[in-house]
Amino acid sequence: MAEARDQQHLASKTIPTIDRCSSIDRENHTVVADMDGTLLCGRSSFPYFALIAFEAGGVLRLLLLLLASPIAGVLYYFISESAGIRVLIFTTFVGMKVSDIESVARAVLPKFYAHDLHVETWRVFSSCGKRCVLTANPRIMVEPFLKEFLGADVVIGTEIHKLPHDLTCGGGGKPSHEVANYIQRTIAATLSFECTNFTRKDKYRALAGNDGVVVEKPKVESTKIMGC
Repeated sequence: MAEARDQQHLASKTIPTIDRCSSIDRENHTVVADMDGTLLCGRSSFPYFALIAFEAGGVLRLLLLLLASPIAGVLYYFISESAGIRVLIFTTFVGMKVSDIESVARAVLPKFYAHDLHVETWRVFSSCGKRCVLTANPRIMVEPFLKEFLGADVVIGTEIHKLPHDLTCGGGGKPSHEVANYIQRTIAATLSFECTNFTRKDKYRALAGNDGVVVEKPKVESTKIMGC
């Protein structure tokens, strides 16, 4: 009897499901919600990554994302959720212009997000005065929808690092090898790899056994043979 009474007491203390939450007189309340599986019915962000890949990067970028998706799935479900999301983010956004990403995030994604919006969650979320959303998705990808359509005050998501203007070949006037080295270091840090201090000459010497410098052969002067 005592054990049954304890179980009933614990059951009464559990957090109610979203359909049992009240949405009345919550103007002074603060709500913190996850995006995938809470604000949205779907738990997978892959369709939205695919939309951005196609709209901003074209068919080839979408194909690259599809090829990388099995790797992301294995990492997400069996090793690390964070690693799986990072593979999707890297494959989708690497090399894209920020302006292209922002354009798709404002013009294309909102109607798809709105179609997947969880009605009961939105009822409670919209009734609160202060609204915060947490997501593993890139902030630049979801912020236009969450702030402009759902009225979120704070959006906390993954930040995408862009190439500084002074480290570009065009605007910054940097040599191409400096830009390539910077990108290599950034990618290595993202994937938790360690960059070596090998220069290109060191790598060439290790592979080819020389510095790649072609030594000019000495010219042999031709001698004239006088006939008798």
